[in-house]
Amino acid sequence: MKSILEAFAYGNIDPNVGTIKKGSRYERVIKTLSDSEEKLLLMLDGEAKEVLIKFSSAQAEANAISNLDKFIYGYRLGVLMTMEVFTGREDAIFGGEDFA
Repeated sequence: MKSILEAFAYGNIDPNVGTIKKGSRYERVIKTLSDSEEKLLLMLDGEAKEVLIKFSSAQAEANAISNLDKFIYGYRLGVLMTMEVFTGREDAIFGGEDFA
């Protein structure tokens, strides 16, 4: 592997891969979501069950889209910050306007 960009281009780095730390708040929330969905599915029949499944799928897709947008925005913001540091120009992005 020659560079981080090459690794990323070949799919050896995936920004979406993550781990869930045992006992973390995130793990507890995911467990609550999973348990709640499972109980709701057992309580529902027919069309109501289909609606819940569609709702859950749409929510997961909306989260994925939002996460992608946030990743791209964060990456671009980081590049802009790096550009400012390396160029030494504080007006490189905002044209010298004061945002204080």
